[in-house]
Amino acid sequence: MDHHNQGRDPHARMERRIRRLGAWRRRPLKGFAFACGSVLLAFWARMAVDHVLPPGYPYLTFFPAVILSAFVGGLMPGVAAAAACGLLAWYFFIPPFDSFGLDGRSVLALGFYVLIVTVDLALIELMHGALDRLDKERARSAALAEQQSLLFTELQHRVSNNLQLTGSLLHLQGMRLTDPDARRALAEASDRLALLGRIHRSLHDPLGAPVRFGRFLDDLCRDVIDASGAKGVSCEVEADDAPLHTDHAVPIALIVTELISNALEHGFVGSGVGRIRVALRHEEAALRLTVRDDGRGLPPDFAMDNGQSLGLRIIRSLVAQLDGRLEFDSDGGTVARIVMPAPR
Repeated sequence: MDHHNQGRDPHARMERRIRRLGAWRRRPLKGFAFACGSVLLAFWARMAVDHVLPPGYPYLTFFPAVILSAFVGGLMPGVAAAAACGLLAWYFFIPPFDSFGLDGRSVLALGFYVLIVTVDLALIELMHGALDRLDKERARSAALAEQQSLLFTELQHRVSNNLQLTGSLLHLQGMRLTDPDARRALAEASDRLALLGRIHRSLHDPLGAPVRFGRFLDDLCRDVIDASGAKGVSCEVEADDAPLHTDHAVPIALIVTELISNALEHGFVGSGVGRIRVALRHEEAALRLTVRDDGRGLPPDFAMDNGQSLGLRIIRSLVAQLDGRLEFDSDGGTVARIVMPAPR
């Protein structure tokens, strides 16, 4: 919960007030001084209203003094205030007045007082004990969260490095092959693993927080084009900067990468000049991704379901993972449209 929400939470406000009231619980001298002042103020107030009160209210101002002393100063200042207030009430306001004499009525009144202040002190102490335990649990949770964040970051770093290392090993292995098709297959696998490592590093958040996807998608498209060496191809991205969790962001990033790579490989053959436009829109219950190029367009015999290229199979698999629907069209180039349920 952030500070802005805490300011609106009535429970959080109440907790802060209680903590402020108990600020001197760990400062005994200040706690006892507060208790002494509270007792004197309560005695003065009781004397001031004595002439207007009917008989039978000996503890009217003393109960608040005991409660405040225990709240602010702690248990021992509260006990001291309770004892002092009880003696003052007994001597001055319980018959027989101006004495510590005992009869049935005074014993009953004193017993009532002892019971009430004991319950008050116990409840206040239990409440502060609960707050102390809450502080310890919060500190423990914060330490665990920090440790989890560090471990997660280290794990993601190692996974990303391992992916890129595997890609490099495939690339080195491919350099030793003489078969052009085998070399090309290993090179594509190496490039995909390196890309997956970069995406993994960029998008995974240790706390699982949503990713602001618009800027990342723009950088990703430019990186793919730069890596291909297609100097004459530009990329325009129109994306809502609404947050996406990584379970959607990573597959979408891979889909966009494959579609741009296909456009670069097949759409601009010969010319090396063109434009790619990527649009990602959040709708009421869906997420719509469109990747459009102004290249050669689809071949006449293109059939998406029968396409056997690795890139197309990867795209279909990722779209299925997102429960989406994939369509291709030729409209002044190639257009890929993907509609998937909006993330919840």
